[in-house]
Amino acid sequence: MAVDSENVSNCTYNFEFAFNNPKFSDRLLWISTSEPEGNDPMMECIHISSVILAGASPHFLKLFSNDMQETSQQKETILRIDVSQKDALMELLKFIYGMKLPPTIVASIPSLLSILMVADKYHVPSCVRCCTCLLLSDMNLNTASYCLELSSEALASQAINPIAKAAQKFLVARYEENVPKLQKEVDQLPLSSLEVVLCKDELSLMEDDAYDIVLKWARARYPRMDDRHEVLKSNLSRFVRMRYMTNKKLREVLQCEDLDHHIASELVIDALFFKVENPSLPTRSLTSEELLGHPVRVVEFRKPSKKANVYLELKRSDCQKLSVNRMIMSQAFYVHGQTFHIVAQRYLEEMQTFGMFLRCVLDGTPTMVKVDFEFQVRERMTETFVSKYKSSYNFTSMDRSGRGSKNLCGMSWGSFIGNDSPYFINDVLHLKVYISIKIK
Repeated sequence: MAVDSENVSNCTYNFEFAFNNPKFSDRLLWISTSEPEGNDPMMECIHISSVILAGASPHFLKLFSNDMQETSQQKETILRIDVSQKDALMELLKFIYGMKLPPTIVASIPSLLSILMVADKYHVPSCVRCCTCLLLSDMNLNTASYCLELSSEALASQAINPIAKAAQKFLVARYEENVPKLQKEVDQLPLSSLEVVLCKDELSLMEDDAYDIVLKWARARYPRMDDRHEVLKSNLSRFVRMRYMTNKKLREVLQCEDLDHHIASELVIDALFFKVENPSLPTRSLTSEELLGHPVRVVEFRKPSKKANVYLELKRSDCQKLSVNRMIMSQAFYVHGQTFHIVAQRYLEEMQTFGMFLRCVLDGTPTMVKVDFEFQVRERMTETFVSKYKSSYNFTSMDRSGRGSKNLCGMSWGSFIGNDSPYFINDVLHLKVYISIKIK
């Protein structure tokens, strides 16, 4: 690492000699770690100075002020943590005393991230600054990939978020003008990193090449054919806009043994219908907003009228990242020549709820498009789609707002997103929109 962690805090004192030393301590800190399978927690005791810890952290200042228990000789405090955080907590306490991290920790990306999260949890700003500076000073492929593999809860934290943004920026810059490098290194990228790279329009990449890259990644990461079928089924349409692939490459898709034949056929048929209806659209004509949107699957019915079923899947982690009045927008999709988006939103009125809306984007040619639509959600118990909202609306070229329901599932946000929610199946929300249009 290029940065010396001893200098990050700009602190002149060093109390390393006092760590876990009874002579310079006024309190016993009992560290209780939770154990799996209901076993009794493990307890470890160290000698600490409440003044040193309280001076470094508002959390410890409050803890020692409000949560103390007198014994015959010395004050005791119990700190309950998860067993996975124990090593990071010990390093954090040592850092508070000495204001530095050992070389073995500095050289370990997982250790630095673990300590950063624990430092953020216990409000130790000097350690947060130290870890952040070290991680940002030497951002590389391993650091970026490991960081983006963290849980959605960790990535949303105030301490980790700047590191995650820097990791995304690093990956895009690394491959923006160097697709051969991406083709060479793709098997080193975890799924989260691959998603960051392929979902950015800064990348100078044709859709045929994007397909080859995803296929190479899947073959390297998943040696078993069944596993490849499953991962490509879930992610191929997210990373490759097959409607913009060449016909020659689409034929390869149909013959590819790495893809489930049924899924491949659906994707290719959808792409071919799109090409027939939009012969003048050039490859890579999507806007940035459309490119970054969530993928959808469209099944159109030509007879007896202009109708379609549109399928959208949202991960629980994606929904959890939504702040109030922020949106998840689908990629643009086309039903009989008209452009639509599906918008999911965490809505705030009397209570926070999950809302869903349909947008129709008109170019000014038709004066009005009448759309009958219905939102359906798949229930976990029956695994069938259940109607939640029906409406009919006349979209015009002047109307840029969506139409839908502010509370699609009729429940609070907490009930909708919780582990007991009846609408998430294996942490995925399955949405279906029935659309029937009539241009006036």
